[in-house]
Amino acid sequence: MQQSVNLDVRMIPQWQRHARIFAMFEALLAGQRLMILSDHEPRPLHAQLELRYGRRFAWEQRQLGDGRWEVAIARSGASAGDCSPLAVLRRNAIFGRLGDEALGRIVSCARSVAIKRHHSVVEQGVQWPYAGVVESGIVQAVLSGPSGREQAIYDALPDEFFGETALLDGGVSALRHVALTANTRVVLVPTRAVDECLVREPRVLPALAALSAQRFRTVLERFAVRLGSSTTARVARVLLPFAGPGPGLCAALPPLPAMTQTEIAISAGTVKEVVSRAFNELEAAGAIERFGGRVVRLERAKLAEAVSDNWGA
Repeated sequence: MQQSVNLDVRMIPQWQRHARIFAMFEALLAGQRLMILSDHEPRPLHAQLELRYGRRFAWEQRQLGDGRWEVAIARSGASAGDCSPLAVLRRNAIFGRLGDEALGRIVSCARSVAIKRHHSVVEQGVQWPYAGVVESGIVQAVLSGPSGREQAIYDALPDEFFGETALLDGGVSALRHVALTANTRVVLVPTRAVDECLVREPRVLPALAALSAQRFRTVLERFAVRLGSSTTARVARVLLPFAGPGPGLCAALPPLPAMTQTEIAISAGTVKEVVSRAFNELEAAGAIERFGGRVVRLERAKLAEAVSDNWGA
């Protein structure tokens, strides 16, 4: 088990947090990991770590409750640009628990595939003989309703696992998984190989169960937001993870500047026309800035205010 170095950033001003985290990450010794407790989804930190260190880190995050997130970061030992299936699976929170021999068996039957933006890795409601890990880019899990309306459930970032529901219960795929970015590649692992791994390596099953619980929390949170928040608050919630920690308007993190209003509508569980009105309101309040119709700059504090439906409070 890795030794943990703990850091609670909730009392540190947001614009000072990342510098503190980078310094502690660089000071990690072999076998150590940095455990961070935060008050918001740490997606901006993931983006800045990848920009600064390439793929030389392993990442595992958990939402422990409303406004309480935990993320574990460790040095991966890989080179900055190593996106080979072996390196990707070694950094993954599920397969990274395996020893070299077991991981080698998984890699021997895995394959890497490129997925064009807006194209599906797997459709909803089909029998899919794989589990997936994101090699590069972002894979978005989307739920389609009988009327054709869609709701994004979660984004799988580089090195993250997806397709766990069908893997665990043997049913059809519960969601459509689609490439959100142009540079998306995924590692596909046959489910039979994962099943054999679960028999031989029982420590993998608790990791899969924990991932499934996290995804269920995400579903409940989105359902609660749909029940109790205004549309503008829902759109602001979609934008917030792409806001950097600095004060004032800051450049939006990728892939937001390339995302269309339709894609944001799917994430917010609404339609393009409603997103357009929400953008007008958020821009008038100084929470966002657009160029060519796309959101290019965000102000975290004002977006957080919009998320809480506290405009003018």
